[in-house]
Amino acid sequence: MNPWMRLFGAVVKTCSKLQRLSVSGLLTDLTFVYIGRYAKNLETLAVAFAGSSVWGTQCVLGGCPKLRKLEIRDCPFGNATLLSGLEKYESMRSLWMSSCNVTMNGCRPLAREMPRLNVEVMKEEGSDDSQADEVYVYRFVAGPRRDGPPSVLTLSGL
Repeated sequence: MNPWMRLFGAVVKTCSKLQRLSVSGLLTDLTFVYIGRYAKNLETLAVAFAGSSVWGTQCVLGGCPKLRKLEIRDCPFGNATLLSGLEKYESMRSLWMSSCNVTMNGCRPLAREMPRLNVEVMKEEGSDDSQADEVYVYRFVAGPRRDGPPSVLTLSGL
């Protein structure tokens, strides 16, 4: 095992009151397994340039009961990761994914299956129509948002 993974595992295991964590770098899915197993008080997780499969994300979503905010940027995660957290998203405040491998075909089923969530897709000018450059998912009380700029496609309520 990589010595950095042992060190990271020891930090997460020892800091049992950890509420916010931001990790960046070439971290493996094992990092997320440690987070899911030991960071039971984690409320906010920001991840960049890390992970390799949906398995690690599932460990975090299933293992962190207090998770309210998840930010994922520049990771190889895609539709499977987005759709793996359906049962968790309604108890969270928000999920934001940017520069990941998420497509419109992943966002539409999420909006359909979870009608009490706003699923917003931000598109960069000139980007592939099938790609979702940024995805922002959050709970709503007053219904789907109708005041977004033209660059934001709100899939909820469609």
